[in-house]
Amino acid sequence: MSQVSIVKCSDYEQRKVDRAVKESLSLIGGLGKVVKAGQKVLLKVNMLNADPPEKAVTTHPALLRSVIRAVKEVKGEVIVGEAPGIAYKDIEKAWHVTGLKKAAKEEGAKVINFHKIKTIDNSQNKQVPVLHLAGEVLGSDVVISLPKLKTHNFTLFTGAIKNLYGCIPGFHKKELHRLVPRPEDFARLMIDIFAAIKPDLAIMDGIVGMEGDGPAAGPPRKIGVVLASQDFVALDAVASHIIGYAPFDIDITRVAAERGLGEGKLEKIEIKGAPLSEVKIEDYQLASSINALLNKVPGFVLFAFRHLAPWVLKIKPVINKDRCTKCGECIRHCPTEAMKMGKDCPIIDTRRCIRCFCCQEFCLERAVGIKYNWLAKRFQI
Repeated sequence: MSQVSIVKCSDYEQRKVDRAVKESLSLIGGLGKVVKAGQKVLLKVNMLNADPPEKAVTTHPALLRSVIRAVKEVKGEVIVGEAPGIAYKDIEKAWHVTGLKKAAKEEGAKVINFHKIKTIDNSQNKQVPVLHLAGEVLGSDVVISLPKLKTHNFTLFTGAIKNLYGCIPGFHKKELHRLVPRPEDFARLMIDIFAAIKPDLAIMDGIVGMEGDGPAAGPPRKIGVVLASQDFVALDAVASHIIGYAPFDIDITRVAAERGLGEGKLEKIEIKGAPLSEVKIEDYQLASSINALLNKVPGFVLFAFRHLAPWVLKIKPVINKDRCTKCGECIRHCPTEAMKMGKDCPIIDTRRCIRCFCCQEFCLERAVGIKYNWLAKRFQI
């Protein structure tokens, strides 16, 4: 039976995080079960943007410190890596602002930006027959995902599996969003990536997560947990349940379970540590997206309605001119080139927009919001 540990942790005071990480690993058999002395261990952080830790966008540096310490205790060689979607010139800024590089260096770990590309055959997926993955990840002995527990306006929830999207170097991510614009197709792609990498362990930062318009524009929300599991599907199922989703509301979790890559049914997952009833949050603000709205459509109309939803349940990104600095990051990251700079702010061609919300994700000024039509507002409540 798949195991997921849940350990309560009230804040990011380092000794508390050290204790929580150590206990979370102990409850599932200990880190020595995964890492052997001398092995090269890649810690895949979630470093989406150059946001400070208190914004709850990225893996917190305190959790990274704790995991590095745990790996070094079992004599593993630690490498911390990431390939965020931001431009190369901004990656060093992101390492600095997030505090992740400082934490890694002070703990004696090497920090790398993924740049070696290894081509993987993925011909079973007609939309994306070839994957371009980081050679640094595929060449590691052990891969540990360190996700942040957050909502996501495109995939509803971003967890252990979705964190692996950062194992695609450079701007290949942008092209993939164009190739698989539908959330369900994107979920299948994510599972292809997950299956190719075969990561070994996930330790989730759920001490302070993000609700609402995640993964970057939502408000922080205290959750107070650290989760760990060798089964990424089970961990994501449990984490998404804590914030109010049914696990199979999340396409990524459902597709992974259907392919036999983990357990997505809560009744078949053994919870170690704090019981789910003690940590579940009833009033968590969930993501605003077409996919989220479809979960509220009555079942008897869902089958016929799903394919019409993008045209009937209209939601779209909008620019707040007062907050926009005209930096152009949203334009640069738009997969379909649906944006161009106007006089006061970027202009969005809604006919070309695929509602992936990359523009919102990469806007450090939080100048990209979401607009609903009248019917979408009815289902949003």
